[in-house]
Amino acid sequence: MKKISIFLGIALASGIFITFYINDNTTENATNNLPAVEKTPAVADYKVSYLDQNWSDEIRNEWWYTPQGSWLIPYDWFRVLEQADNEEPLNSAENMKRLGFIPGAKNDKWNPNSLPIGFVKDVNPTSKELYLGVTCAACHTGLIEYQGKQFIVEGGPALADFDRFITEIAKTLQATLDDDDKFKRLADNYFDGNYDPDKATELKDRMAKVSAEFNARIERNRPPHPNGYGRLDAFGNIFNEVVVTAINEPDNVILVNAPVSYPVLWDTPHHDVVQWNGAAINAGIGPYVRNAGEVIGVFGGVHIEKATEGEPGKLQYLHHIDLENLKRLEDILVTLWSPVWPETLLPAIDQTKVEQGKNHYDKLCSSCHEAIDRKDPNRQIQAKIIPLKEIGTDSQMVNNSADSTSKTGMLEGQPLVPLPNMPAFGPQAASGALVGNAILNILFQELPTMLGPDEFQKSVSEFLQAKAQSGTVPLGYKARPLNGIWASAPFLHNGSVANLWELLKKPNDRMQQFHVGSSELDPVHVGFNTDNGPLTSKLDTALPGNSNQGHNYGTDLSDASKLELIEYIKTL
Repeated sequence: MKKISIFLGIALASGIFITFYINDNTTENATNNLPAVEKTPAVADYKVSYLDQNWSDEIRNEWWYTPQGSWLIPYDWFRVLEQADNEEPLNSAENMKRLGFIPGAKNDKWNPNSLPIGFVKDVNPTSKELYLGVTCAACHTGLIEYQGKQFIVEGGPALADFDRFITEIAKTLQATLDDDDKFKRLADNYFDGNYDPDKATELKDRMAKVSAEFNARIERNRPPHPNGYGRLDAFGNIFNEVVVTAINEPDNVILVNAPVSYPVLWDTPHHDVVQWNGAAINAGIGPYVRNAGEVIGVFGGVHIEKATEGEPGKLQYLHHIDLENLKRLEDILVTLWSPVWPETLLPAIDQTKVEQGKNHYDKLCSSCHEAIDRKDPNRQIQAKIIPLKEIGTDSQMVNNSADSTSKTGMLEGQPLVPLPNMPAFGPQAASGALVGNAILNILFQELPTMLGPDEFQKSVSEFLQAKAQSGTVPLGYKARPLNGIWASAPFLHNGSVANLWELLKKPNDRMQQFHVGSSELDPVHVGFNTDNGPLTSKLDTALPGNSNQGHNYGTDLSDASKLELIEYIKTL
């Protein structure tokens, strides 16, 4: 056990970094192979197509609507809340589309309330109260449009503005409290016309408490400039939910100023490490650690307090993270294939250009971005971390994750992890280590029962062995295979480059400002429409965290050769 303690301490000292899914090689593939394009009116307001990504309708609905323990607000509030500045419903399909979410169609089994993709009605098993929650699909399901045709990209990045969504919930809660008429309308609807003044007072008192909590969350996670559509500083949000909220240390607030694009999810379980900075070990309990961390960032409710029973100084770790459902979601994710360019929906690929483009790719790209078989169930992908000095892209995300420290508060004197012979926290520690402490204590109290003691111990050992073999992860960004990358604009980790054509320009020649939010694809340059529109946000690359510099590869090619390279990348 001493050896385990030492290695796990090393893992946590380097910071626990969060991704979204669990690796389980015992997955049973319950999906059906789909035809190349399946047309189904399954998404509200769209006549959408689905690409052949190895998911049936049943599987994709399970992925979209399986709760993970995320509780934003009571579901019956979401059902009746008005928008802050008008009387229109907060949950209207039009409003959710404005925020970048994909409206969902009614499905009696999975989505009886016609919630947007990735939104669920979850239940508190103790009180039986219903809550609005989100799933991974809210931020990792793409919608692409081209000349009136629409198709879903499973596991693709959403162009949603999650920060704005949370802010609008906070605003509408406060507006409802401040406006007597607004609150009366809400109460009438909430009580289905059976208004009770005493119950209404209780409702208002509770809403005031939740509103204060939302406003505090908004303030501690407020970025210095809006992230806009398709980006979020996930690490900053997760860190603050532990080092500030869970341990009640308000002075620990970490500046949330390194937004990243939502990464693609296909192949995630098959990578040895994940995350933009490659710091998350994808073996043993490592993925469970990261999965639980993701839910912390979307209202997983982690709270640490002194235990009322047991040895003096013992802490209890409260939460409502659903580990069983997270495991099932990963079982589904293991089966996902990356999307192939659909020539029935998009212009046909020029095969003459592809042949020349492959030559450019082999010379310039393949050493970092290896080719894989998207359908191979046993595919294994070894990370290539490109150091900051070489890649030259914006360093803020990597440096924030590596350099952040926090006061330990109630965790001072506690072991780094719940194992014998572990060093204890002093008054200050790496913020990632504090996040790891919270997550690991949750897992150590639940996984032995969930997995069985022997399987749990094996999983711990696999994680430690993988961490020991990986050594110190360099400060840099991960280069992944480019299969399906055509469906994931804008590019670079922070979404600062609009399309592949811009990525192949000299960094100083790239667009300095462009708009994000349109899902209309430019099939030539491979990215989305960048014009200013009613449902777009401006990305200014001059702002901190938004740099579009670096990745100076392929920029010396002629324009004709660049188009050939792009044409080849479409085929991956």
